Amino acid sequence: MTLTGSDRAGAAVGSAAGRAAKKSVLELGGSDAFVVLDDADVGAAAAAAVQARFANSGQSCVCAKRFIVSASVADAFTSAFVAGVEALRVGDPREPDTQVGPLARDDLRAAIHRQVQDSVAAGARLLTGGRPLPGDGYFYERTVLADTGPGMAAFDEETFGPLAALAVARDDEDAVRLANATAYGLGLSVWTADPARGVALARRVTSGAAFVNAIVASDPRLPFGGTKRSGYGRELAAAGIVEFTNTRTYWVGRWSA
Repeated sequence: MTLTGSDRAGAAVGSAAGRAAKKSVLELGGSDAFVVLDDADVGAAAAAAVQARFANSGQSCVCAKRFIVSASVADAFTSAFVAGVEALRVGDPREPDTQVGPLARDDLRAAIHRQVQDSVAAGARLLTGGRPLPGDGYFYERTVLADTGPGMAAFDEETFGPLAALAVARDDEDAVRLANATAYGLGLSVWTADPARGVALARRVTSGAAFVNAIVASDPRLPFGGTKRSGYGRELAAAGIVEFTNTRTYWVGRWSA
């Protein structure tokens, strides 16, 4: 049994699979961290961050959602990121120049708005957006919150829409702490001038995939899946095929009269 969907649906499918003694693969929600270290190319990281968060209007389990930025480059990254977000064109998804379309359902828009309001009430700063848009379709302004962290809805929960949460890390150790401060564990993106440093940091963060100087994405050549509340098992590549097989053991001995 396999499911790509919500935590709630995953719990139901996993439970049903267990009762039937069937293997299951669950690819569930995510709250991916996008970590920008102090030696990163801030402009490139900010441009990638806009794409990583707002593709499909933020409606993806593997979208970057929590942006954890080293203190020394936080101001520069925030400025570039907000400018990039505000430049995105919101509109009818049938139009070729549209970059951010509507959300799939009204309850998703209501959930995003509740997460924004709760986070601001808890001390987050609203840098841009933060309101539903009028007219046909479930549109929501592309939104950026600063000064977020554990205990805030935009940081703790999966945000399935055009909402980005920024947090400042004192150093690499603090970045690891913040990246791990989630119930989810799907993807991780680390941006740095030193790939070895990026890999070393990624090894300390629990996730199903870690990308250094790249946006997290699925690729049929690579196993894809999560840890913690993001699910278990792997899709794609050889590992994904093996998930749908059972290993059978043969022992053949020589017979003698």
